[in-house]
Amino acid sequence: MRHRVGIAGFVAAASAVVGFSACSSNNTVGGTTGGPCGAPSGQVALAYPAPNSTGIPDNFPGVIFGSTHGLGGLYQAIIVPSGSSVGQYFNTVAPAPSPLPSPYVTPFPNAVYEESSVPAGYVLPAATQISVYLNDGNSNCTPSYQGTFTSK
Repeated sequence: MRHRVGIAGFVAAASAVVGFSACSSNNTVGGTTGGPCGAPSGQVALAYPAPNSTGIPDNFPGVIFGSTHGLGGLYQAIIVPSGSSVGQYFNTVAPAPSPLPSPYVTPFPNAVYEESSVPAGYVLPAATQISVYLNDGNSNCTPSYQGTFTSK
């Protein structure tokens, strides 16, 4: 299974013009897409690391999304370090740890929290701004931009 994707696709996705393909369950990239990946029902937002937070350790456990109804399926985070030509796919979501790591935000009342954990052996680049995207590997959608944070 491939775990990296070219930055060009993310630039296009962030522009919301045209982009790269929906990421299928085998994480391939290319072609045309449907709309942005969002929650299957309701809203979704980055909860951890809190958007615009700084000093996130390079060995952090993963990205946590808060949603109004849960994500389920094959949703996963994709991160793109600033200045990088590739993105890193994280593992598919699972229930988030309790308590949530800090710094986090509560995006909605009664949010359902799910974590897309870091793949084994991956370490964030130090002192780098990281962009976070949400991907649904089960349908044709463009990964949706969720926010940024900066590593320690």
